[in-house]
Amino acid sequence: MHSPTNKSINPESANPHSSKRRRFLQTAGALTLTSASAKVWAVPAARGVKLLTVMMRGGYDAANFLVPITSDDYYAARPTIAVARPGSGADAAVAIDGHWGLNPGVQAHFLPMYQAKQALLIPYSGNLSAPRSHFEAQDLMEQGLAPDILHATHQSGWMGRLIERLSADRSGDAGISFTRNLALSMKGPVLVPNIALVNGKAVRNNPAHDAAMRVLYRGSPLEQLVDEGIATQDTVAATLNQPDKLQQEMAAASRGAPDPAAFEKQMSAIARLMRTHQAYSVGFVDVGGWDTHVAQGNGRGQLARKLGDLSAGLAAYTREMGPAWNHTIVLVISEFGRTFKENGNQGTDHGHGTVMWVLGGSLRGGRLAGRQEPLTNRMLNQQRDLPVYNDYRGVAAEAIETLYGLSAKDMNYILPGAPKLGLRLV
Repeated sequence: MHSPTNKSINPESANPHSSKRRRFLQTAGALTLTSASAKVWAVPAARGVKLLTVMMRGGYDAANFLVPITSDDYYAARPTIAVARPGSGADAAVAIDGHWGLNPGVQAHFLPMYQAKQALLIPYSGNLSAPRSHFEAQDLMEQGLAPDILHATHQSGWMGRLIERLSADRSGDAGISFTRNLALSMKGPVLVPNIALVNGKAVRNNPAHDAAMRVLYRGSPLEQLVDEGIATQDTVAATLNQPDKLQQEMAAASRGAPDPAAFEKQMSAIARLMRTHQAYSVGFVDVGGWDTHVAQGNGRGQLARKLGDLSAGLAAYTREMGPAWNHTIVLVISEFGRTFKENGNQGTDHGHGTVMWVLGGSLRGGRLAGRQEPLTNRMLNQQRDLPVYNDYRGVAAEAIETLYGLSAKDMNYILPGAPKLGLRLV
């Protein structure tokens, strides 16, 4: 692998919040690894912690999720799709402070997590150099490189580089991509399995296919990799596709009622796998359908429904994680936001800044974090969409530092040049 260009960064300074991070790690049974000379190694020792990234592919309209309820410019720019101010009926925004409200679609599932201080939001976040192309913007975000690094020469992602650093510790922490094809963010020197989930169950090849693959690669340099890949699929399927006693009881209690949305079942399955297997402690999953050019809706409609399904899935993940939720962080990202002004089809077009979600059982949640200000026309990027004040790489870097306590050298390899945002996640 071609290593990223090294950037000089300041040594880690004393952190007034380091005691909180230590307590976070202690809940996961973290141990400090030392040599005979009492040197503390810059390697992850926080076994049992979990990191999951959820990518909303398509660029979701963050302004209709985190609603600027005091912005007259917002309501003027969106005569048909603006989410109504609080107190305007069932489809109105739910106020979370004096300036901001949430789309009512997330009231049932995300709002309780936010109120329980297990979720925080980072407005005006995203990729500083993201283009308005979905695919290019997604690739850049998954690579996690600084804007001045030649991205075309890199085939690894920031989560793949994290897994590489974790594997050097031989702690058993590794990753899995819950996607049909391996996500770019998970690519790197360490091979990461990927497996698609449909309705919460693993999609498996039939035995004849597996047998044919073994015959095809027998005696080749790839024979071991093929065997390992089939074994991984078997492990995941055995964990997810055989309902345990609790699942059977829950199914019986439903008395034939329809199951919730597919994403909720998928996230419950992901949590079950990550909770019970240390080898799958770093995960990635994506969810599509956020490219709302037409008939986007406001407090009701397609976007509100999708936000509701997403937050229901996240809530299912938290429930299934159980006590492990207290040492888990979930990052919810999207490649870019949408235009501030609605288009002629009562939708929004490709934009720039967005809102990141950070969830976890031990967060300092229930708040907005990072640089922010009231949303007005004069602050718009190119006079059309939300600006980026908070680099997503800084958010991801602080989450990784909170979980693993990696050295500055390791962090600069994983997310080169990531800014220090001082979010104080825990």
